[in-house]
Amino acid sequence: MSNVVYIEIDSKEFDMRFNEFRTMFRKASMKGLKQSGRLVRDRIKKFIKDPPKTGRKYPSLPNRSSKAGESPAKQLGGLSRSIKYVVPAWDEMEVGSTTAVKYGFFLEIYLNRPFVSRAVSETYNTVRMILSMSLNEGLKI
Repeated sequence: MSNVVYIEIDSKEFDMRFNEFRTMFRKASMKGLKQSGRLVRDRIKKFIKDPPKTGRKYPSLPNRSSKAGESPAKQLGGLSRSIKYVVPAWDEMEVGSTTAVKYGFFLEIYLNRPFVSRAVSETYNTVRMILSMSLNEGLKI
């Protein structure tokens, strides 16, 4: 006597259920990424806007500049206005300076004025929580 159990799977039913699950997963992921993108974008803008900045005060600029290690100071607002986020796919989010890419990169990397990396670092755990909650809610786990 054999203890073998045969299970027959309807491949069409399986494919349909899998596609439903994949759609729900991707939709929940997009929702979480969009919410996370807003959070990181807003934190970046806050770092640029908020004092104190302790660099030099140039007569031709409205605000005191930042020094190395501080986020860039808001002067004319171009960098702050260029901060955007985009979610091009269910598994991808981009956040940072869009129109002033070279300037923002130069400030962040070469002049040690962290604003994007600092925002990503400081919101990391919150972003993980947002994504987890979004997936749990979207998949009704």
